[in-house]
Amino acid sequence: MKKKLLAAAGVIGLLVLAGCQNTSSSETEQLKQQIAQLEQQVTELENSNGASDTADDTANAGTDTAAADTGTDAAADTSADTSAADASSTDTSASSAETAGSTAVPTIDELTTKVDEFVQKADAEAASSAEKTLENYFTLKQEAEEIDRSLERYEDDLEYQYRNGSLTRDDYRTKEREADLLEDKLDAAEDTLEFVYGIDD
Repeated sequence: MKKKLLAAAGVIGLLVLAGCQNTSSSETEQLKQQIAQLEQQVTELENSNGASDTADDTANAGTDTAAADTGTDAAADTSADTSAADASSTDTSASSAETAGSTAVPTIDELTTKVDEFVQKADAEAASSAEKTLENYFTLKQEAEEIDRSLERYEDDLEYQYRNGSLTRDDYRTKEREADLLEDKLDAAEDTLEFVYGIDD
């Protein structure tokens, strides 16, 4: 009886494996056909891409995205994602350029002067024996925030110039360090004011 059960289990196991084998073969054939179709599509896209302008590239990115949505082409999905990322990067750079163009970006010398003047005001306020009013604090705090925004615009402009190729990596790092030092100096002056006025901001 045990032998019959073992033999039956063995036969059933072989049938299951054989069934899986046949299903696997048909799936393999389908995958091969899909791969061949995708290779043909990629070749067509490459050919049309070489002869097309930017508008055609955008249309091809849309075709790649549609192919990725059908679930038939992981490579097309990657291509579409890359195209979208490139477009996003271009949009970000253009936005930075517009921001840099619409608002005058201060130079590091102008920023240094502003920070030094603010530090002098903060130190004078700390040394003063006059009554400390919150109005003075808020006026100085507002000035510090304006300087901080100017520093941010300067750093954004540096990043834009670096991405644009106008600045080398070393120049970018050097100028970024200068801006960071000014930010630290400004923060220290703000901390002094907060201490003098007894405000924990």
